[in-house]
Amino acid sequence: PPDQDNKEFRIQVDRGLLAAFVQQAHAEYQKLGMFGAEHCEAGDLDYTGRVLILRPDRLKEECLSPQNQVWYGESGFGCSPTARGRAVFATCLGDGEKARWSRSDFIGVLDEQYLPDWAMARLSELRGPTQEQPDGPDHGGMEMG
Repeated sequence: PPDQDNKEFRIQVDRGLLAAFVQQAHAEYQKLGMFGAEHCEAGDLDYTGRVLILRPDRLKEECLSPQNQVWYGESGFGCSPTARGRAVFATCLGDGEKARWSRSDFIGVLDEQYLPDWAMARLSELRGPTQEQPDGPDHGGMEMG
């Protein structure tokens, strides 16, 4: 309508038709296999160095896929659950895109039992080689006496 202040509309529709449409839309959404809160660790955790799940409503419709939901938290005050800042700098495990998000854009930290193989490979690349700790005291060939 020409009145831009009117933000609500009422449409008369057959309830059965509407219910069928909603059910069909829900079934199609389920086929996408998106991650949800049930896939995340409980608690308000630090996001630094963790795999994060982006809220599906933050993605464009054409980008709705689990590959675009899985991010690696790298830095930013928003990584800490107690900081005043909200910025989280992260890398998408699906395509390598780097972006700044707000802490509230994420559902939470992915429980690693749900981490897909393709994401594990990308995560290993981002984390780099791990430093192995020696089993015993090693002083570069020098003996302490």
